[in-house]
Amino acid sequence: MKRGDFLKEMAGSLFQTVKSVYEPFIHEDFEKVEAAADRALGITWLPLEKEQDGNHDLEMKFIAGKPIIVVRNGTNMQAMNGVCPVCSTIIIVTTLYSSGKCLNCQKEFNFKTQTGELLLETYPLKSKENTVYIGFQKQKKLGEQHA
Repeated sequence: MKRGDFLKEMAGSLFQTVKSVYEPFIHEDFEKVEAAADRALGITWLPLEKEQDGNHDLEMKFIAGKPIIVVRNGTNMQAMNGVCPVCSTIIIVTTLYSSGKCLNCQKEFNFKTQTGELLLETYPLKSKENTVYIGFQKQKKLGEQHA
């Protein structure tokens, strides 16, 4: 083996060794930064479902007393508020047409085409340890000041 090849191999293996030693520490620090950011933004993560449980394309779930519409399109998953933003009525979900409708104000939304009059709030999702979590942001009370 030539001297240049030997030094190149040594540098590569040294880099791999340092990476394998520091990787757990970096991962722990990343989790701490993520938790601090969630705390600063006021996001609370609650379990939505196990990853292997997702067999319906459209369903309504109640998480922490809130109606949540869960929409799946292949491997994509989206969680939306199940309350009409106009009149605060729970949206009726029709899986046959992949749509949701407010029976009070008659506004509709099609989840397959992502079209309709209803402008539904989406919630952040994250996957950790084969469980999908939904993030709820803390709502400010009337008159509360931002620090």
